Amino acid sequence: MARPSRQSTAALWLLLGALLLTSAAGLGARLVLERDYYRYLVVFDVTQSMNVRDPLPGLARRTRLDRAKLAAQELLTRLPCGSAMGVGIFTQHRSLLLFTPVEVCGHYDEIRTMLADIDWSMAWRARSEIAKGLHSAIAITGNLQPPARLVFFTDGHEAPPVHVDFPPRFTGESGKVQGLIVGVGGQLPLPIPKLDETGDQVGVWGRDEVMQVDVYSLGRAGDVPGETMVGVETGDLARRLASGTEHLSSLHEEYLGQLAAGLGLDYQRLEAPGVVAEVLTTGRYAFRRAAVHDVHGWLGAVALTFIVLIYLIYSAGGRKARRRWDAA
Repeated sequence: MARPSRQSTAALWLLLGALLLTSAAGLGARLVLERDYYRYLVVFDVTQSMNVRDPLPGLARRTRLDRAKLAAQELLTRLPCGSAMGVGIFTQHRSLLLFTPVEVCGHYDEIRTMLADIDWSMAWRARSEIAKGLHSAIAITGNLQPPARLVFFTDGHEAPPVHVDFPPRFTGESGKVQGLIVGVGGQLPLPIPKLDETGDQVGVWGRDEVMQVDVYSLGRAGDVPGETMVGVETGDLARRLASGTEHLSSLHEEYLGQLAAGLGLDYQRLEAPGVVAEVLTTGRYAFRRAAVHDVHGWLGAVALTFIVLIYLIYSAGGRKARRRWDAA
């Protein structure tokens, strides 16, 4: 009995493979793989110092808030499908959740529109208690389900200033919520724009219009005007008031670094829009989950390729046989 040719053996194996792949595809074969994804709550400081336009290369015409929004938009474009982004704002002493994290590919246009619409007019009070706002944002993020990471854009300008011996006390668990404080602004102290209702600048905030020292040093109203707390030194109060620069604003980087360390967060200066996106799409901030991939289409395509190969094998074999017949 003649042994089967190599072509026949190869065609048989290809046929068996095509049958197996077609059966698997018909049964709706799925592949389960673990993959990284991200969930972020992005909170923007919308207080008035975020309207400063720092003289930074290529970005001198943009406000700090605009730069923060550009960075968030860049992050949105880099997040893989299955990831989620939510948005919030900070002003006065607390953060406000605008919407919880939603899937970025299915809601891309809505998220991008919301990011574009955020501006200074959303602030409801002319105060900027950064530490308290961070505590509030951490509490909001910690209550989100599924869990999320916090991204907090701010220049770190506390208004009124914080007394060095009486900082706001964090009552949560440091490090329970992970995330990033993003420092926005330049190193040069600049006047803070004063805007009218339409957003046009009508001047800048002056020294006598801004609290130059903390509330503990100023004392409280009561039966004894200017009564201060026990242990609060106010001997140089007049000098501090006269030399105060709280009407000027710059990036308070050292302060933000201290806040980040105390709250178990990371810190990153915003130098270019892509810097933050690059940091936030690393494995450090990723969640992992099992993702189910429907592969029946791929299996069918491979099975079809096998059938085409069988046809080519027998077609080539037939041509060889005809050449041998003609030669005889």
